[in-house]
Amino acid sequence: MMMFRSSWGLLAMMPSVLMAQEICNNGVDDDANGLIDLNDPACACSAVITPPGQESYIANHSFEERLPGNSGPCCPYGFSPPWLDCADGWHQATAATSDYYHMCGFAPPSFPLPPPDGEAAVGFISTTDYMEYVGRHIFDNPLLAGTEYTLSLWTAGLSISATNYLGNVHNRGVFYEGIYPLTLWGRTNVVPFPVGTLGCIGNEPGWVELGRVNFQPDSDWLHVSMTFTPPQEIKQIMIGAPCDLPATYTSFFDVIDSAGFTIPMSFYPYTLVDDLRLTLASDQVLTPVTSTGRVCDGNVVVTATPPADATNHQWYLDGVALAGQTSTTLNVSALGLGGGLYTMTSDYLGECLMGNTSVWTPRIPTPGIVLEPRTGCAPLAVSYADTTGGSTSTVAWTFGDGSGSTDTLGVHTYTAPGTYPVTLSIRTDEGCTRDTTVTVVVSGHLQGAITATPNPTDVEHPTVSLSGSTSTGDIIAWWWDLGVATPGTASTMEVPATFPAEMGDYPVLLVVTSSSGCVDTVRSVVHVYDRGRISMPNVFSPNGDGHNDRFVPLDYTGEPALLAVYNRWGQEVYSTRALAQGWDGAGLPDGTYYFVVTPDDPKVEEQTGHVTLVR
Repeated sequence: MMMFRSSWGLLAMMPSVLMAQEICNNGVDDDANGLIDLNDPACACSAVITPPGQESYIANHSFEERLPGNSGPCCPYGFSPPWLDCADGWHQATAATSDYYHMCGFAPPSFPLPPPDGEAAVGFISTTDYMEYVGRHIFDNPLLAGTEYTLSLWTAGLSISATNYLGNVHNRGVFYEGIYPLTLWGRTNVVPFPVGTLGCIGNEPGWVELGRVNFQPDSDWLHVSMTFTPPQEIKQIMIGAPCDLPATYTSFFDVIDSAGFTIPMSFYPYTLVDDLRLTLASDQVLTPVTSTGRVCDGNVVVTATPPADATNHQWYLDGVALAGQTSTTLNVSALGLGGGLYTMTSDYLGECLMGNTSVWTPRIPTPGIVLEPRTGCAPLAVSYADTTGGSTSTVAWTFGDGSGSTDTLGVHTYTAPGTYPVTLSIRTDEGCTRDTTVTVVVSGHLQGAITATPNPTDVEHPTVSLSGSTSTGDIIAWWWDLGVATPGTASTMEVPATFPAEMGDYPVLLVVTSSSGCVDTVRSVVHVYDRGRISMPNVFSPNGDGHNDRFVPLDYTGEPALLAVYNRWGQEVYSTRALAQGWDGAGLPDGTYYFVVTPDDPKVEEQTGHVTLVR
């Protein structure tokens, strides 16, 4: 495989010397025209050297010669009708419609046009299930069996849709990483064009593969070449995809551009070609340049193989000299360099000879990170999700509190206040990773609390002092809902509340708000009792669990009285004046008992009833 690249124009045969004021190998814009080194026309260099007057075996090799039309030479104005026949001698080679471009008419502005040689070029889609080709007859100058030939040409890789033509430089318009095997096909017996297939021409009788060149497409022009020996005389040729086209060459949707943005549209891999120079192999002098590895894997190496007599080698990235890089091997990753256009120039017999290749520039989308909520009070439950999509996978989440996850989505709870950087790492199918960090702010713990004094209270003293002073947190607002008590609502930390002078349990509610906007709600109950009654429960459970273990008065305020307990046969089984201590049921079985509470104060009503003992 041989590959070349030129972003600065046409083939030329110029010595590597000082031209005008630009020095071509120092990485400086010496003549201050905004163009550095090989990007400056003063530093033009040849991608191929051929003998003077050498002609290509392929007539009209740059597609410049056009058939006559009604008002001058034929000029393409779109994809349809198939304009390729405008180029004299060239044809849409199969039922799949290849295309013709000329600056006179159809030349999409985002394409790298004009092409390197003249004003015309041809293009074709290559996918695993749809392949376009361009072809022509060469029966007037057939290729001979057993003779070694070299085909060199310019090519650019693009992505197209029905309404968009994406080009520009440094594979910004190429949305697929993968080697493209540009293939030359041939046959001995001439057949009419177009051949009736939408697939690979190699599956049709009589067509044989003559050679191929493998390269990473770039949306600017690359110069590539292949050397081959036909097994038989060849009178008809096609150029396009091989039958073993890599699986990455398929239509694709929601592609990621070079800036990391997603384009929601279907695209197809597309190839432009120009200046097909087919000669005897000995008639072309080239400098093959190859690359291995991937930027994301950190193992890219670029290697040049200049002619044996070539001297004064120099490497360039995107046309700008890399200081001190003069070996024929360039360890791109070890130098901390990335994707782009790598060129080596050499002096060869007084001429400037160059060859280069494209190293894929990875497309890394910005991770799509969703966190809800991003602020709140501890404990704060935060839902997280990786919404990047496309050909990416979740590598890891780090939550800033020492914990993490490899799940695409989930919930993480922060238990302490603080500011937490949350980082999402993703990996693309090209092997690259990218991180995005957002911040979660967790405020201090907020907890409301109510104290009521006195509680319980009696019907003769229904006013209770309510306070939220035992609440914790950075509280800036208070709101009370007192229900039936007066004043009904309040917005101070403490409030006197007057309840109805009737026995009952009266709910109250307090809402507290912190300076960070956190809210907590707490509820309590105020008990109001009648001092003229001693209320007793109807069940107790002396099982030692600390709850309802004794038979004692409800809301007891200390009124002296005698408690007597009787069994079902009327026998007294227990009595006490320590009413606050009540009865623990010790030594007696579960069952229903009768009780009598006789207050010392004759104004207080005697209480009688039944109580159930259940352990």
